[in-house]
Amino acid sequence: MKWKREIVEDPYISMTLVLLVIVGAVSFYVQSYVGLGIFLLMILYFRVHQWYMVKVGEGISIGRTIKRLRLHADEEQKWEFQIQNRGISIWGATLKVTFKDIVIPKGYPYTTGVGDNIEVSIPFSIRKNDEGIISIPIIGKRRGLCRITKMQLEIPHLFGSGKVLLDLLDNVPSTIIVFPVNSPVKMAEQKLTWKQGDVPIQHSLFYDVFHQIGTRDYVQGDRFQDVHWKATARTGSLQTKIYAPATQKEWMIAINISDRYAITNQLEEIIEYTSYMMQLAVEQNITFSLVLNVRSQGLTPYYYLPPGIGRVHRQRGMELLSTLSTDEFTVPFHIVLKSLYLRQLVPSIFIVAGVMEKREESLLTNIEKQNIQVFKLKVEQKQGVVTLWNRSLKVPS
Repeated sequence: MKWKREIVEDPYISMTLVLLVIVGAVSFYVQSYVGLGIFLLMILYFRVHQWYMVKVGEGISIGRTIKRLRLHADEEQKWEFQIQNRGISIWGATLKVTFKDIVIPKGYPYTTGVGDNIEVSIPFSIRKNDEGIISIPIIGKRRGLCRITKMQLEIPHLFGSGKVLLDLLDNVPSTIIVFPVNSPVKMAEQKLTWKQGDVPIQHSLFYDVFHQIGTRDYVQGDRFQDVHWKATARTGSLQTKIYAPATQKEWMIAINISDRYAITNQLEEIIEYTSYMMQLAVEQNITFSLVLNVRSQGLTPYYYLPPGIGRVHRQRGMELLSTLSTDEFTVPFHIVLKSLYLRQLVPSIFIVAGVMEKREESLLTNIEKQNIQVFKLKVEQKQGVVTLWNRSLKVPS
């Protein structure tokens, strides 16, 4: 691990050395053995002082750390770092850690600097060939991705005549993600789709082959793989499996975070409403995917979270939302819509958010012609509302 070393010496040391040489010369001239003894002791002290300032801090490294810590706003956690010392012992040092104010330290003094940076100071001592844990209690303040921008170790001399500053040049592989809060959304009623799926309903042309609800007598035309052989052996006549009627219910949430040549000023509101919709999908056991027109290096030139279900899948979506910022490079949203349309990735329910221009509206019309329900997330009177995109009717309260 690479550190940038800077030695800050006491400004009076040079003057003290000059006076010491003069005292030594005078003691030698008058043959004062006491003066010569003091002179030699002081020379020994300064040699030890210089050796300590050069050697202290060598062998310090950051060991195992939690690579990614996840928490919600106002939630408290501990940010821990393992410190290893393979050099000489360090006493009375101070470790200064700088990061964005996405999280706030608790229990240690800190200062707020330029660019919303926070510097927290932690007392630090460690013996030779020892390992220790630096633990910083933190509280989530706001949505975002927090990483360490600077780590400095300040080691004072044992007798207070100078100090050594070690600035870490390597990146600390530890980040904190603070998830966005949920803001409730009024959802318009969604029609059932006549597509194969696994959402149980009372009547449907399709069935969930993984949810058997009984058997009946075999009739001509039944599929051979639907024959229930155990029931057939028990009753002595062919029996056919009965499956629960089901349909497809899948959401795709596509967000346009850009507004002409800038990032939309409703970014935070859209993120909070999207977070709520993903939570709603988990509670209702609905499969969902997430699309953001942020430039990506993956198989698609934009952020695309494939369809999934459950809390783990929601966590992946929350991580995408947490890392969004006003510095993102975006892809024109009509290109994203065209890609989804041509690749036939749009499911039965398509929810869009953000600014829609004429090119986007034209593509949404083509998507709607494929028997897909297209909805628009709007912010009306500080309330999230999801309605059919080509209608201005509000959801009744």
